[in-house]
Amino acid sequence: MRYISWALLILAAMEVISIILVSNLIGGGWTLLLIILSSACGVFMLRNIGLSGLFLAVATIRTGSNVSIYQLLWPLRYVLAAIMLISPGFVSDIFAALLLLPIKGKPLTSASSHPFSRAPQSDQNDIIEGEFTVENDNRQKHHSEGQQHLPPR
Repeated sequence: MRYISWALLILAAMEVISIILVSNLIGGGWTLLLIILSSACGVFMLRNIGLSGLFLAVATIRTGSNVSIYQLLWPLRYVLAAIMLISPGFVSDIFAALLLLPIKGKPLTSASSHPFSRAPQSDQNDIIEGEFTVENDNRQKHHSEGQQHLPPR
């Protein structure tokens, strides 16, 4: 816990240094404009995500799709990047840009082993349920209901 306060203090110092360096490089007015634009982008991102990001994460978990932990935490990354964009300075903007990169990680679980998975079991992949009618050349009709198995491949 005590390292978090040190990290925040170092981040604040780096933010001030980055503002000074960028203002010396491109000018104070342009620096102020960049800070205002990044803050506006952060506010826009926060207004768009709202609680729907959390609902998206829960829906992803419930469907049992094959996702990585990094992808699963997308709503949290998005909100954290928006907060970092709102803070003045350019170091946090760089971290926000890194959080928004679409990096894929290893899959979290396979779809068939997830408890909420709706994927068919491996032994039922050859079953087609439904009704059908077969007409032969001599106009005989055969009607079938129930399960039919596909021929093996």
